[in-house]
Amino acid sequence: MSSLAELRVSGGEESRAELVAWIRAKCRKLDAYLLRTVARRRRCLTLTVIAGTLAAALTAAPALGGKPVADWLTVTFGLSSPAWRLLCAAAMICSLTATITTQLMKSHNVDEHVSRAQSARARLEILEVGLSSRELDYAAVAEECMQCVQDTAFIYES
Repeated sequence: MSSLAELRVSGGEESRAELVAWIRAKCRKLDAYLLRTVARRRRCLTLTVIAGTLAAALTAAPALGGKPVADWLTVTFGLSSPAWRLLCAAAMICSLTATITTQLMKSHNVDEHVSRAQSARARLEILEVGLSSRELDYAAVAEECMQCVQDTAFIYES
């Protein structure tokens, strides 16, 4: 069985078993999506925090120490260019990295998608238990499964 639309509408034992199998398959897909996406989100957040912190730290030395610190860094590292220029360039790169990473996460709606996938996953688990225990009506479960499909349409089949 490959799609929810192919399930029988009778609600008999075979239909219930097929719907439970479909729910379990959808849960596995959601679990895989969440595993990938939550890990990617965590890496992006870590990169944003580290890059932002580095940007602040790189500008702090010349800002707080002034010209004497900048001159000392230039001499100590034998730089051909003033140290403050290199520090500001590195800070700019770090700041750009943090900004771009944050904007990519926002533009791809990562947080919203993770939340919707987690919600759908929980609803499907409840539906599976309700259908298996006969606490929920087959038609109601099928309807709710369709809603879960709509809510997770952003997850592309691969």
